[in-house]
Amino acid sequence: MPMATDLAPSALALHAPTLAAIAGMALGVYLIRFTGLFLARRMTPGPAVNAFLGHLPGAMFTALIVPTVIHGGILYIAAALATLASARLRAPLVVSLAVGVLSLLVLRSVTQP
Repeated sequence: MPMATDLAPSALALHAPTLAAIAGMALGVYLIRFTGLFLARRMTPGPAVNAFLGHLPGAMFTALIVPTVIHGGILYIAAALATLASARLRAPLVVSLAVGVLSLLVLRSVTQP
């Protein structure tokens, strides 16, 4: 595999279309961010928007965790169920996370040689 130092200087050069694409994407990202900040100062969200924003962290966390649990197989599903059970019993977040991690470690040590 060639290293960056092995490549010709022209291979590492940024061309005008590449720079334009990078600048355009950066501009788009910052426009979206600043528009959100601008609107947040000018508008008062209603109850529906506040309810939506209140559920957003849980939905994002679920979107990150569920694919890993599903692809991890039965051990990950069992650990996720143990975590959910401890959370349902009103355990603190740190305790629920520890239950999930420890249950996965125990299940791995029992099932794998």
